[in-house]
Amino acid sequence: MNTTLWISFIGTVLVIGITPGPSVLLASANSMNHGAKKTLGTILGDLSANSIQIVLSSLGLASIVISSGEIFGLIKWAGVGYLLYMGVIKIITAPKIGKFKKNNTKKGFLKLYSEGFLMSASNPKAIVFFAALFPLFIDQNLAFAPQVVVLGITYLVIDGICLLLYVNFASRLKKYLEDREKVHLQNRIIGALLIFSGFMLSMVNRSNN
Repeated sequence: MNTTLWISFIGTVLVIGITPGPSVLLASANSMNHGAKKTLGTILGDLSANSIQIVLSSLGLASIVISSGEIFGLIKWAGVGYLLYMGVIKIITAPKIGKFKKNNTKKGFLKLYSEGFLMSASNPKAIVFFAALFPLFIDQNLAFAPQVVVLGITYLVIDGICLLLYVNFASRLKKYLEDREKVHLQNRIIGALLIFSGFMLSMVNRSNN
């Protein structure tokens, strides 16, 4: 694994992971309604769906790497463009705010797991996201499969940690997550960081191709 690319990947995923998206809002709501311990089911469900999406997107990328290095290079640059696009959208789009209502209905681990799984699995953009993100950090001079494994595990660990932090501090974060202005400010900052990451990665990729 190229160390420079891996460190860049960690930084990019950290920026994405702290963004309060649908999975964060669901996990936070479940934590306040059912407790942090039970909400581990929601987190595991989310990560399970992400694992399947990573495998599916990587299988498609593997066939492209084998068939055509030039096409893979084009996908890399499409990924840079996608990262820039994500940054712009974060800056200009009004955030969706979660309303955390107390729910007295008790849910078991499997129910919370299925909620987390379906939240991620039902998002068709996720496979596109992974297919666009991973090529940016693949060194074509190294074996493909081990790099994908490292990137996949790294993504799941960072995403899981970010969700755990939101879950453990859910009650304290409730007012913040329901404040449109504060969330929008964070999204603008994250959007700027994603755009910066896109530009930086485009330069790194030139030296690795």
